[in-house]
Amino acid sequence: MKNKSNNSGFSLMELIVSISIITLLTAIFLANYHTINQRTDLTMTAQVMVSDIRSAQANALGLIKYEGEIPQGGWGVFLSAYADEGGQYIIFADMDGDQTQSGDEAAISYGAKTVTLPPKINIDGIFLPNGSQVFKANIIFLPPDPLTYIVTEQGTTTSLSIRLKENVNNTTKTVRINFLGLVEVID
Repeated sequence: MKNKSNNSGFSLMELIVSISIITLLTAIFLANYHTINQRTDLTMTAQVMVSDIRSAQANALGLIKYEGEIPQGGWGVFLSAYADEGGQYIIFADMDGDQTQSGDEAAISYGAKTVTLPPKINIDGIFLPNGSQVFKANIIFLPPDPLTYIVTEQGTTTSLSIRLKENVNNTTKTVRINFLGLVEVID
């Protein structure tokens, strides 16, 4: 009489190899998930900035009042690439018409807005059409057209590129605006 042994289970070696493959695939997925999540945050931040710039433009077109009166210089957005200010930008009413954010033109209680960027994302650079970098810029929309003025410490320019940087993976997105008021996210 022959004793037939029918082993229908996994051997120890097959089980170890299977668990190793599952562990490796899980580790790869988790590493990519974190990277993709950071890129998504950067993309969303760029889109929110575009929306906020358009909001300032809409405030100028709609003759939205600030502190009970229509701002003499329209509505604008103040941007800074300085490290201590690069984590936010300000939507303000240009009450004195000087095409810059100053004094009490950014009071939240009257309709202005300070937007804080997500952690680990900042304004890495502000660039003129010729590629030179500036550190502060004001984008002003003057009603009723609205006319668009882009004012930096080097004077008025026809367009501006704002580079946002995500500091974990060092990826960037650029928001560009021109003198016609066209705002877009590039690259």
